[in-house]
Amino acid sequence: MKPLTQSTTHPKTGLTHQFSERLPVGFTITCISQTSEQLDITLPAREEEGLLLTFIHYKGELQITTGDSREALQQTGPGIGLLSSADKPLRFCSSAPIQFSVVSLFLNRDWINNFMKDNENFKKIEQVLQKEENIVCCRLGRKQLTLLSSIMAYKEDNGSNLLEIQNHALGLLEYSFCCRHRSLSGGNSAETIENEDDLSLIKEVESYISEYYCSDTFTVDSILKKTYTSYHKLNFLFKSIHGMTISEYIRNKRIERSREMIADNAKSISQIAYEIGYSSISNYILAFKKIYQITPGKYKKQIGHMA
Repeated sequence: MKPLTQSTTHPKTGLTHQFSERLPVGFTITCISQTSEQLDITLPAREEEGLLLTFIHYKGELQITTGDSREALQQTGPGIGLLSSADKPLRFCSSAPIQFSVVSLFLNRDWINNFMKDNENFKKIEQVLQKEENIVCCRLGRKQLTLLSSIMAYKEDNGSNLLEIQNHALGLLEYSFCCRHRSLSGGNSAETIENEDDLSLIKEVESYISEYYCSDTFTVDSILKKTYTSYHKLNFLFKSIHGMTISEYIRNKRIERSREMIADNAKSISQIAYEIGYSSISNYILAFKKIYQITPGKYKKQIGHMA
């Protein structure tokens, strides 16, 4: 196994906890946790054929790429399981302060052939992986994040039970290969959200938006405070389900409501803009035109001619 590598861009950047062990069941586990001002860590390519199943959780902002090119860096959300080919390095970068934890399982080809050959979902995942650099296998729920934390608490020199770590790793692995999957670079389907916690969160946020999105005190920050979650996580979930950011989702709700109000022909365009939460009439006109390819004023005239 090649040694774990890291490159630093800030004097405060440094690994705070790291270990790598070959588990009795036959695959290798590598764990890293770090709190730093900036992050640039690479899990190196393996000489042996196989796959990397990597579980990532963090607070902050994170970009991921397979390989060394910064041009291919992709934003992702916390609490995911990521599958990639083991013959390519996996790189994690952040230019801002971050609390970062990763648990990576190296599954060599012999282990895969022995234990995964009858798993139909795994076969589908491998087919997708032939076309994509990496794929998101799953979103981690509370139970899986607890397993992740238990693994990260392992210390090589304090007599921790390696079999217990193995059981936690197998729990994460089983959960991952029972979930649906999507490409890291795209895909927007409700089927990409797997755990009940995230589905419940999305329903709660959608309900809150529906009730308050026209209020002059409504902001995305008010959602974050109400749900105790991060902007990046909500964006990840909304992109997975709706194919758009949470801000775009709110904008579309407002513009759709304004279209209905224009059709009622009871208020002026400026009144409508104010009542759906826009303090700037020009911003409202631009948002309306972006969605319907026509200004609200022209749309109102069209409705009038049709009446």
